[in-house]
Amino acid sequence: MKIKTTLFAMILFVGLASCEDILEVPDISDQTVMILAPIEGSVLEDNAVNFNWEPVGEATGYQIQIATPNFGNATQLVLDSIMEVDTLGYVTTRMGQSLFNGNYEWRIRAFNSDYETPYTVNAFQVNGDEDLDLTPPNTPQLVAPTNGASQTETTLDFSWTREDVPGTAERDSIFIYSDESLSALVTKSLGANKTFSTTVAEGTFYWYVKAYDAAGNESSASTTFNVTVAN
Repeated sequence: MKIKTTLFAMILFVGLASCEDILEVPDISDQTVMILAPIEGSVLEDNAVNFNWEPVGEATGYQIQIATPNFGNATQLVLDSIMEVDTLGYVTTRMGQSLFNGNYEWRIRAFNSDYETPYTVNAFQVNGDEDLDLTPPNTPQLVAPTNGASQTETTLDFSWTREDVPGTAERDSIFIYSDESLSALVTKSLGANKTFSTTVAEGTFYWYVKAYDAAGNESSASTTFNVTVAN
């Protein structure tokens, strides 16, 4: 019985070792995804952009991100997508994305269950349909309540100014926070004719306004004002 038990243990050990060898995941962390298009400095005359890259051996997927104008100073993360192996064991090495005219960076990395490559990054410009609206709205200028104002009424009447830019329709969004670090959002809403009213509890509130248009452009944020409601 002891001999049989020992033999079984040896077979089990060898079997487990073999499984570990079979399931070992290749380290791809020192590899690089080679970008085929758009390459660094490309100027594309079509808003339908095709992204292509060389496959990385032993990769089971790719993460693709697109930012404008670049990742170091991104105003928008346009895309953050994962493309993984399908049921037939195939991983695509291309994708399409429609983009407005402007400057972009895109980056891609390969991965498997245990490892990932560094990002490969390329910058490019889209200069397609000349009729597309590329001009952002003007930055709103806050009017009332004035910065540092205090009042006893719990109804706050906000107003601001901004000259409209000819082109697609524009709208204003107001952001109201209960903390100076602008992390505790109380209200986010659309302004009507550059005004907005709301009722709040007592406290100090911090607010700013941004403008957007129907083409996807947005203004810079206005300066931030604060107002205190207290009896």
